[in-house]
Amino acid sequence: MKMLIFVPVFLILLFPAHANSSTAERRANGLLQFIAEQEALRDFALSTVIGNRCNRYMSYRDRAPCKAAVKKMITLLDYDIIISDNKKLRGPNNNWTPSSFVFVAFKGHLISLLNNQKTGPYLKDLNQQLYDYLTGQKEKLNVWDVTLAHFKTPYMAAMVMATLFQDTSLRKLHLAFLERGQISGNQYFGSNKEMVGRVIDTINLILDSSEDHYRKLFYPEEVVKHLNRNIYHFYVPLFLSMSLKREGLYTQFAFTAPLMLTLSYEFITASNDYKYLFQDPESIHSLGKIKDIFGGYCGANIGVRGMNFNKSFEIIKESFARSTEDTVHLLLRH
Repeated sequence: MKMLIFVPVFLILLFPAHANSSTAERRANGLLQFIAEQEALRDFALSTVIGNRCNRYMSYRDRAPCKAAVKKMITLLDYDIIISDNKKLRGPNNNWTPSSFVFVAFKGHLISLLNNQKTGPYLKDLNQQLYDYLTGQKEKLNVWDVTLAHFKTPYMAAMVMATLFQDTSLRKLHLAFLERGQISGNQYFGSNKEMVGRVIDTINLILDSSEDHYRKLFYPEEVVKHLNRNIYHFYVPLFLSMSLKREGLYTQFAFTAPLMLTLSYEFITASNDYKYLFQDPESIHSLGKIKDIFGGYCGANIGVRGMNFNKSFEIIKESFARSTEDTVHLLLRH
């Protein structure tokens, strides 16, 4: 499974796949480590890359508020990076590699939820229901409904989904972050953290048994058919748009900032040489990428508009095959 959708793009850029000498590689890796450890530089780099899309696709009047929303969104991401000191995790010439760092978003929310007495019963209930579904004892199940029943409000349910399940791969990067940083909490923290890992293991068992069942478990039925297996593509933009709206941003920009985050990542990674860092592909034909973009588009919209938006995946797919620019403007019209 690829890295989380919001892994800072400059980290990807600075991995010295293009460097031709060990000296160049060491310089690039030194720069990577320096930037990764400087919060202000990380935020500036990420804001610049995403804000560039605001300039490209928004009207002149809306560019400044779009970029302001992006900066606010980066603050709400509350992300952090820990680079390992374990040389076994590094590449040739002792270089930093993607496996040598772990990444977490919504750090404060993650710690708070793991410290919450209510989180344990929720995780145990969810894991049991997932197991019953896996073994055929339960015919229908929706994880959102279970989460909402325990945490009562859509905002809290979105926070739980985006935070506790931000990496459902076997690497469980957000839990690895806690381990690597030796982060601990109150009397509930350890057992809750262990239970999150167990739930993710059960989720992966369901994914292995049926990707179609997996999608039905995690997504609204109105859009389930066209979303990929990586639930963070949907739930992170969902929670970010809700959070931005709660911060007082207009609906337009509470939706636009998470969409620009999704678009920036998907466009940049459309090419191995990162030529799309500051420009975008003319068209996109990869069904997987289009589904990932559609997931972010749906999540960001549902967070602030409910189901009142254009849910026609086929129209969006056909539009991307003709013109990326035209499709982005189509998405911005909802």
